[in-house]
Amino acid sequence: MLSTDQLNYCLHTISPNAFFLMVLHSMERKWGLSVVRAADGERKLLEHCRNFPPETQLFPFGGLTTEWFKKYGIDGITTGELKRRIEDAVTMCTYFAPSISGIRLPHYNTYYMAPTRLYYVDNFFPNLWSEEQKVELFQKAGRVTFVHGDRKLADAMQKRAKEYYGVAVSYLPLTCWQESEDVIAKANKIASPLTIFSGGPASKYIGPRITGVTLDIGAAAYRWSFLPEYERRKKDAVQG
Repeated sequence: MLSTDQLNYCLHTISPNAFFLMVLHSMERKWGLSVVRAADGERKLLEHCRNFPPETQLFPFGGLTTEWFKKYGIDGITTGELKRRIEDAVTMCTYFAPSISGIRLPHYNTYYMAPTRLYYVDNFFPNLWSEEQKVELFQKAGRVTFVHGDRKLADAMQKRAKEYYGVAVSYLPLTCWQESEDVIAKANKIASPLTIFSGGPASKYIGPRITGVTLDIGAAAYRWSFLPEYERRKKDAVQG
């Protein structure tokens, strides 16, 4: 049984399909919109950072290894800087998307990380949007900026988006927290109507600081390279 607070979170969470329409509307109106997602990783890091002086060097803890730090771009950061960046991200974004799993599972509860919002977004939206929805989003934008650490993924997305749908994708690499400010400046210079990014815990704050519509799609970025269409065309070519 849900508590009153848990029920309220459910009642005030925007579904993926409803949020998709809102994103399209914002692009049509040329309104700025940003969404930032937070799950158990951000929660664990924020709680840890809040227990140390701001100048403390972040070190491996609680199963988070140096390799994990490097993978998610936070190696070498201080607890104060990481805390500031996470708090800025979840506070400044237009829409906050905490882990919906946290409604029932305390370990995943990230709702408390940001000031209380009237509405939240289902954090699984980048996983649940259909291929057709992603294509419509790209075509509505006409020009997209992709921020991520994997150049091969970016190359695939750029090639397929241009070849299949006539949409130009600009790629900005982001592999560590030291690159965040440069990415913000470059993204704002490009000024795409739509920016999708995977920034890791220390770089989620870039979303609210980039103009246009910015979507934190995290690890779901691999679902955004239009692979199903590529596989369909490859299969058709073989059969032809």
